[in-house]
Order: sequence, then C-alpha cells, then structure tokens
Amino acid sequence: MKVYPLIDEDGKIMEGVRKLDWRRDIPGGWLTYGPPREVCGYGDGSLYTDEGKKYGERYKETGWAGAIPLNQSTLVTKTDPLPKNLVKTTLMKQLRDCLRDYGANVDDNSCTGMWCNYYSIRSDSISAHTDDEDYYERNYRGEPLFVSLTLYEDEKKDIKDLARFQIKKDGKWADVKLPHLSLLVMSGGVEHRVMKLTSKMKFRKRYNITFRTPVKREVNIIKNYRFFSNFGRYYKIPYKLYIPEEEPKYDAIIEKYDDLEIVLNKDVTRKSILEKIRKMGYVSGKGAPSTTTTMSLYILYRSLKKLKKE
Repeated sequence: MKVYPLIDEDGKIMEGVRKLDWRRDIPGGWLTYGPPREVCGYGDGSLYTDEGKKYGERYKETGWAGAIPLNQSTLVTKTDPLPKNLVKTTLMKQLRDCLRDYGANVDDNSCTGMWCNYYSIRSDSISAHTDDEDYYERNYRGEPLFVSLTLYEDEKKDIKDLARFQIKKDGKWADVKLPHLSLLVMSGGVEHRVMKLTSKMKFRKRYNITFRTPVKREVNIIKNYRFFSNFGRYYKIPYKLYIPEEEPKYDAIIEKYDDLEIVLNKDVTRKSILEKIRKMGYVSGKGAPSTTTTMSLYILYRSLKKLKKE
C-alpha cells in the first residue's frame, strides 16, 4: 500500500469529478440494499490509452442475478464509457504511473472500471469488505491492485479532519490518511472500510473513485463481462428485469420500481449459450457462477453478435 500525490494544476480533474452523475437512489444489490452514500459507475469494456483515447469492443448492457432468493431473475443495466472530461486529462497516465512505480504490469486494460463514491453527509459510510473476486486482474503477487482517488469538496490540502478510511492489519483496524489530491494503491485482498464520523469529528465532503482492472477479454470473456456487470448492481440504475414466470412473488419488486421493463426469460440454456460464445472465438472458461444467470449470458451473447456485425 502506498499513497501518491495527484497533480491537478488546472482543476480539470476536480471539475470532472463534480460533474459525474451522482445518485443516492440506486436500488443496489438484489434490488433491496442501496449504498449509504452517493454513487455512480463507469466502464463498458473499452480499452484506453494513457492519453484517454478509447478503442476496442464494448458492452452496451450487462446483467446480474436480480436477488438471492430469486436467482432466476436478471437485473439489466446500461453501461457508460469512462467520462471524456476525466480521461482526456492527465488522470489516466497518473493512475498507471502509480501502478508502474508500485511494480505492476500496466497496459490499456488497466484502470478501465470506475467505482465512484461521494460521502456527502456525515452518516455516509461503506461496510468492511475486500475486493478480490476472480474477475479482477491479478498481475502483482497474485493479487488485484486498485488505485483510489481522493478529493475533498472544500479542496483544502491540510492533513487534518480526514476521512475515516481504515484497513485491517494484524487483526486490528488501522487508520490510513487520505489527503486531498491523493492516489492510494492497495491490494483488493486487504479488508477495508469507511467509518461514520462521531459527533465530535469535523465532517468534510469527500469524493472517492477506485479505478479497477478486469481480467482481459481475450483471457476469459465471462470474467471480463462479470467485472462490468458487478458494479451495475450497486452503482447503476437498472432499466430491465428478466423473470422466469409471471408469479405474485415478483409483485413487490415490480411495484417498488414501476419504471422497470419486465420481460420473461428467453427459452435458452446456459450450456447452449456458452457453446455459442466459444464458437465465436471467445475463451469463456468451464462455466459461470450462478450470479451470472442464464439471461445474463444471453445478454452477453447478443452483445457479441452485434459487435461481430459492426
């Protein structure tokens, strides 16, 4: 773990972060849990040069299991590319230079997913967790690396009244100082959290964006797709819900999110879709976890077919 300075001499990075599509009304995981902070997410599978030029294949939508007890339902979200007003600055190069200095292998796939958090009220937080799922690239000591950007709304560069960001070290929680205009490189295998402030602590609004790297498409298309589908659960507004049958158990979900398009599952099998993906020349592994539902795989296959025609 190491903290690096971020250079933003013209203020373009700060301006770009403020203009992101911050939302507090995300349905969240399984359509029940909403993140206790403002969030948004970016990344569609495209690759980016250090100068922010976008190229390569992309996903227009992604899917994930709609709920744990309803794992035959599929929540669908539309993707967004990385914001031009950020990647056209020096940000991408600075992110990757930090990784290079840290000893990681870096290419145009690095840092192509943005998980964005805005702690705008005192009670905002993030629970203790790790980020070491198998769809993150592991090119450094077998662990995934993240670059975490911190900006404070007041733009003060002092190192007092900082966010309560903590990591677990030797079984105990320890504070990590994250000043304004800083980039933290850390392993996703380290347990971490952001605590609520006590009543005696001064509150400063803080933007935090973690830039993450997926398993490469050519290595495993399913894992790459899962990477971009995963943050759709907590950081994007869903627009469609596939369900296996019209039953009353879905009524609560439908009533809660009446702007969702409800569609019955297609008559397809996981085995047939995975085989079609393999025949298209993509490496997909032996299968996919249950959170990547049959309809999620169908969405991926449909997306790949469109790309082949373009």
